[in-house]
Amino acid sequence: MKSILFTFITLCGSIYIANQAPARVVKLIDLADQLKTEFANNYWSEWSQMDMPLLLVGDEREFVFNSEVKDSTFEVNNTNNASRASTFNKHFLATFPLLNSKPTIVVGTPENTNKTPEAWTVTLLHEHFHQLQMNHPNYYSAQKALNLDKGDQTGMWMLNHPFPYEDEKVNLQMKKMAINLTSSGSMDPSIVLQNHKKEKAALHEIIGDEHYKYLNMQLWQEGYARFIEIEITNDWLDHFDEIKQDQFTKIEIENLVNEQQEQIIIHLKQSSPKELKRVYFYALGAAEASLISKTNRNWKQEYFENLFTTDHLLKLNP
Repeated sequence: MKSILFTFITLCGSIYIANQAPARVVKLIDLADQLKTEFANNYWSEWSQMDMPLLLVGDEREFVFNSEVKDSTFEVNNTNNASRASTFNKHFLATFPLLNSKPTIVVGTPENTNKTPEAWTVTLLHEHFHQLQMNHPNYYSAQKALNLDKGDQTGMWMLNHPFPYEDEKVNLQMKKMAINLTSSGSMDPSIVLQNHKKEKAALHEIIGDEHYKYLNMQLWQEGYARFIEIEITNDWLDHFDEIKQDQFTKIEIENLVNEQQEQIIIHLKQSSPKELKRVYFYALGAAEASLISKTNRNWKQEYFENLFTTDHLLKLNP
């Protein structure tokens, strides 16, 4: 009888734990929210006031954070995060309309997304920036106006657009852009800006209007999100002692900053669009955003004036 009772208690405990999000990951989500609260207002005031709806996809269950749940497939109680059996791939990392039809971060755990805990934490801020983009009232109408979807209503065209990644002339011209942008630390930024405008215009001539719109869309959406991710990590390092956390040392965050910068350089200088495909835009856009932050002091105010393009930011306003 005692053995049966022990087995029953153990089983109940296992079910209870299975219905809870992993505590170590919950702490990382809380930390990301703290970083947002601390630093987002330095970029856009509305960003700091915005919720961060998130669906954490575990091995067996997925858990809701920072959002009410109206979907009856979720189990809701007073002690745990609303949850249900996992429906998304546990390696997932993306932001799209989901919970209450609002932009939602859908993400697997650090180990399942192949990220260190500290990198995973700031990646949530990258995805949260996508939520800011998607919450803009003109986001979807401006996206539709690009006329790049060719009737695709799933959004997959944003990943599968037939950009000429294999074209050698395109690779050569984008490499010229990359080399120029990565020289902004040693050259006068105004000269780098002038060269960048020239090289970007030359790329436009090579690829034509449609592919150029796609390029600009990716720079605006993914490249600048990568730049913001890096900036927030630098903010964290600069104000490390002000952040209440016990998961990471200052050296670990310093190493993360260095790794982020090194990855941009490696992607731009040692790789190519032919190799990285769409991922190349992340580094190229981040490098452009880094330049713009030095040459246009009003870039944050102007960023949302024209969606899915960065050309309007390419001006000297130190």
